Amino acid sequence: MTSAATAATTTAMTGAATAAGLTVLARAGWDPAARPGGPPNLPGFTASPFGPLFAHVADRCLTAFHGTAPAPPEDGRDTGLVLVSRLGDMATETAVTGSVDRGTKASPLLFYQSVPSAVLGVVSARWGLGGPVICISPAGDPWAEGLELAGLLAEDGSARDVLVVLVELGVGEGEPDSAEALLVRGAAVAGGPAGSVVARPEGVAE
Repeated sequence: MTSAATAATTTAMTGAATAAGLTVLARAGWDPAARPGGPPNLPGFTASPFGPLFAHVADRCLTAFHGTAPAPPEDGRDTGLVLVSRLGDMATETAVTGSVDRGTKASPLLFYQSVPSAVLGVVSARWGLGGPVICISPAGDPWAEGLELAGLLAEDGSARDVLVVLVELGVGEGEPDSAEALLVRGAAVAGGPAGSVVARPEGVAE
């Protein structure tokens, strides 16, 4: 991803956070050019980069704000997770249906990871997060809808901080996978104007 594209993405995400009344704590993203072999392997997940992509950018974003896992208990217990994806994990779906069509035995891991919240549970356990875990497939703008949901969670007291992660697998020939993570906090709790950044965003991570 070029520096211009990165700046545009950051501006769009920050604008969506401002509209939702949120303060940005940290950000991380996936740069396919930096790791042409794909994201690091994630134990328990196979045949699809979807779960590993989510875990990779989520870990980078949480590390940018908290340091090493787990998060401090006073922070972790009030942090929720929101996965946003228009198309979901198509690679796992393709692997399962392919096994059925061929009449072969599918890996049990495929059925585990076909549940969208499975990888969210992995990240939650690693970081000691106790807030809501939600997956959405928006019809409209993914960041606007994901951050709007994060704002509602903060507003009703379900979570103080929310990690919003957008993951989309490439569908066209040569189209790269994409993943971005944003850790946000309700502006009233953060004590700053909506959209302000209270920790240095990581930017695009490998």
